[in-house]
Amino acid sequence: ACVPRASPFTPGVAFDRSVRGRVTRAPARAVMFVKPTRRAASNTSSSMMPTTIHQRSALTRASSPSSSPDAGEGDGLVLRKLEGRAALARAVFPVAVACLGGVSFGYHLGAVNPALEHLARDIGVAADVGAKASVVSSLLFACIFSAFAAGGMADRFGRKATLTLAAAALGVGSAACASATGLSAMLLGRALAGVGVGIVSILVPMYISEVSPDEHRGVLGSANQLSIGAGILCAMVAGLPLQSATVNPTWWRTMFWIASVPAIALGALLRTVPESPAWLRSRGKFQEADDVDVRLFGAPSGESANATGAKTAASWADTLRNRNNRRAILTGPTLFLIQQFAGINAIIYFSTSIFEGAGVQSGVLASVLVCVVNILGSVIATGLLDKMGRKPLLAYSFLGMTACCLGLAASAAFPASALAPSLSLVAVVGYVFIFGMGAGPVPGLLSSEIFAPAVRGKGMSLCFLSHWLFNFFIGQGFLPAVESFGASAVYAFFAAFSFIGYVFAQTYVIETKGKSLEQISAEMNGK
Repeated sequence: ACVPRASPFTPGVAFDRSVRGRVTRAPARAVMFVKPTRRAASNTSSSMMPTTIHQRSALTRASSPSSSPDAGEGDGLVLRKLEGRAALARAVFPVAVACLGGVSFGYHLGAVNPALEHLARDIGVAADVGAKASVVSSLLFACIFSAFAAGGMADRFGRKATLTLAAAALGVGSAACASATGLSAMLLGRALAGVGVGIVSILVPMYISEVSPDEHRGVLGSANQLSIGAGILCAMVAGLPLQSATVNPTWWRTMFWIASVPAIALGALLRTVPESPAWLRSRGKFQEADDVDVRLFGAPSGESANATGAKTAASWADTLRNRNNRRAILTGPTLFLIQQFAGINAIIYFSTSIFEGAGVQSGVLASVLVCVVNILGSVIATGLLDKMGRKPLLAYSFLGMTACCLGLAASAAFPASALAPSLSLVAVVGYVFIFGMGAGPVPGLLSSEIFAPAVRGKGMSLCFLSHWLFNFFIGQGFLPAVESFGASAVYAFFAAFSFIGYVFAQTYVIETKGKSLEQISAEMNGK
């Protein structure tokens, strides 16, 4: 006869009431019943059954084939991690909820471009170039400061609480922008939205990496980049009515009200997803972490008994001084520096004029086409990150971007050539597509993987501080550089940085495909 032991995955069995105060249940497919030996059957009693996941985790490790020579006969209930589609299915919902932050991120980045002239007339700054520039840059300024603070907040208050704060900032900021009647109110709304964008830029990839199975972390991690692209595309599509002959001049307000929808959905649905098990362990909440592991992966990870799992969040001083963190601190921020100086934002900015030269007259339509191409590249990357790996996709993406920038430099150097418009068009489309396949999603994914649990929050803050700072510098310096040196020289500069990215990825970046976060941390530390 088969004698199952008490389990939270056994329907009808009360479990761990002393800690939870409720019955915990889950699908029965996560457990395996093993025929007990005669000795085990004779000793089986309710008093000997483990009553918590923590105790059962130790039993699982003790009775597993890897730790006991006669475990093949079995000793009762063994929890085993889910694999394949079953493991992926468990993680899809919490990842999808987190990606609502990415959608909101992308929407706020994209919404201001088609709406800027119309909102400027409504709030009385149509003739003030500096005021219009401040409407755009106020979001980036807020992103810089909130991104720097977000990692420490996530370490102290938890991933879910910090994401909830971001959802509130995004929702209130959207409403403030939609109802603004003057410049001050608009700047306040954009700054609040920027606080939310800066936080989700860190917390979404961090949370996804910590709730994803090791073998699917690439495909699930790339969903963040995909959701950002989808948000930008939604903003561009929402701006299309502003291009019509019978335009409603107040439609821009509706665009910002729409921006509040993903923020509200994020805040509401965060109540239904689990906290990060890595954060729970960093706070010493091992049993809760095991509970989440069983819910997500089918079995505890075993890290609760590991000293590395017990480390609390490191201080900034420890993060920066500890030699074990140096490679990760160099890798993450450097990748974002190269990503920005490879010219993605500048090339997208110039894409409108390039499309016009090829016969596409609508600037908004050109932006929509660029977004679609970027999303297509991200979709393809989703299927390749866990097959080819992060490193080759990143390296060859930078190499392809190098070739595209050289094409843009050649067309800018010989504008009178009959091939120049077509070459520019192909180069821009190719650049955006290749960026979406590697240089777009991989730096964010790697930044969530390469830092040890104790420094992950602050390490990712450094990465995205680099991202937003250099994003701002490129945005401010691109047009003056074109005026001073010419477009051809600027594109050649982007090509040089793209090639530097290829060399850096090939020689310094490690491969993280299929490895646990603990394995990656040990490899980064040289262990």
